[in-house]
Amino acid sequence: MSIRPIDSVQAAAAPLARQNRQRLIQRVQGILSRNRWSMADQALVSVMNFFTTVVLARLLGVYNFGIFSVLYISLQYLNSIQLALNVAPMLSLAPQIADPREKRGYLRGMAGFQYLISTGCCALVAGGFLLQRLYLVPRVGNDALFPFMLAVFAFQVQDWFRRLCYVNERGPALFWNDVLSYTGQIAAFFALWWLHSLNVTAAYYAIGITSLAAFGVGFTVEDMRSTLREIKQSVRRSWDAGRSLLVATQLQWLGVSGVYLVIVAIVGVRAASGIRAVLALMGPVNVLYQLLDNVIPVRAAQIYARSGEEALARYLWRATSLLTSYVGGFLLLVSIFAHPVMTFVFGRAYGRFANLVAWEALYMCMALIYRILQYYHRTVESTIVLAQTAMAVSFVSLSGCVFLTRRYGATGGLASMVIGQVVNITIPLYAALRARKRVAPPS
Repeated sequence: MSIRPIDSVQAAAAPLARQNRQRLIQRVQGILSRNRWSMADQALVSVMNFFTTVVLARLLGVYNFGIFSVLYISLQYLNSIQLALNVAPMLSLAPQIADPREKRGYLRGMAGFQYLISTGCCALVAGGFLLQRLYLVPRVGNDALFPFMLAVFAFQVQDWFRRLCYVNERGPALFWNDVLSYTGQIAAFFALWWLHSLNVTAAYYAIGITSLAAFGVGFTVEDMRSTLREIKQSVRRSWDAGRSLLVATQLQWLGVSGVYLVIVAIVGVRAASGIRAVLALMGPVNVLYQLLDNVIPVRAAQIYARSGEEALARYLWRATSLLTSYVGGFLLLVSIFAHPVMTFVFGRAYGRFANLVAWEALYMCMALIYRILQYYHRTVESTIVLAQTAMAVSFVSLSGCVFLTRRYGATGGLASMVIGQVVNITIPLYAALRARKRVAPPS
C-alpha cells in the first residue's frame, strides 16, 4: 500500500532530475564552446610549465633548481604588481565600455602603463641585486642580473598581451602566440642541455628571449602603441581599483609566496625545489584558475553592467558549485598518490617532499572560494575589503609560518598557509553577505 506513493514521487522526480542534468551539461558545453581557444591556451601553458619544471628539476639538480625557484618566486612577485595595477582593473573595466573608440583609447593607455610598470620592476630587480652586492640580503643567483631583468620585462609584456587578447576575444592570436613563446622556451632548454650549457643564468636568458620574441609578434597583431595623454586618462580611470588591489596583492604575496621564502630561509634552498615540484603537480588546477582569472571577471562585469548585483551573485554562485566538483576530485586523487607520482615525475630525490602535496591541495581547494569572492568585490568595486583581508592573512600566515616551520619544517609552513586561507575566505565572505543584505529588496 505504501509503495505506490513512493513510486509516484520517484516517477515525478525523475524528469526533473533529467532536466537538471541536461541543464548542467548544456551549461558546461556552453562554457567549452565560448572559451575553447582560451581553454586550449591554458592547457598549452600548463603542459609547458609542467614540462619545464620536470626538465629543470632533473637537469639542474635539487640545489640549483632551488636557486631557480627562488628567483622564479621573485619573478611572480613582480608580476603581481602589474596584475594588480594594470591587468585586473583592465579585465573588469574594459568590458563595461560600450563605445569602441573609447575602449580602444583605454586599452592603448593601459599598454603604455604596462611598459612603465615593467621598466619599474626591472629597476626593483637591479636594486635587489645591489643589496646582495652590499651583503644586506642573502646572495641568491648573483650572476643572473641581466638575464633575470630581461626575463621580468619580457614575461610581463607578453603576459599583458595575453590578457589583451582575452579582452578583445582574440582566442586564436592568444593560442598561437603562446605556442611560439612556450615551445620556443622548451626548445631553448633542450638546445642548452645538448650543448652542456644549461644553468640558472642560461635558463633565464631562454625565458626572456622567447617571451620577448612572442611579444614582438603580438605587437604586429594588436594595437599596443600609446601616447602620454592616453596613459594619463587610462591610469586615472583605473587607479582607485588598482591601488587597492596593489595593497591587497602585496599582502597576499606576503601571506603566500612570502611564506615560501620564510620556509627556504629556515629549512634551506632545497625546500624551494620541493615546493616548486609540488606546485607543478597542481598544474591542471592552475590551468582552471588562470582561465577563471581571464574569463569570469569579464563575464561578471558584463552581467553586472546589464542586470545588476542580484544577477552577478547568482552567476558566481553557480560557477562556484560547478567548479568545486571538478577541483575537489582531482586534488583528492593527487593527494592519495602523492609519493609515487613525485618520485616517478621528478626523481627519487623528490619523494621526500610528498607530504607537502596534501597541504598544498587543501590550500588550492580553498583558493577557489577566495577567487570567486575576489571577482565579486572587484566587479562591485569594493576592493578595499580585499586589502583589509590581505593584511590579516599576511600576519596570520607569516607569524604561523615562523613558528610552525621551526617545529615541523616545510610541512608546518604550508599548514600555516592553509590557516591563513581560512581567514582569506571568512572576511570577504562576511563583507559580501552584508552587502547582499543591504541591497536585497524588502520582503
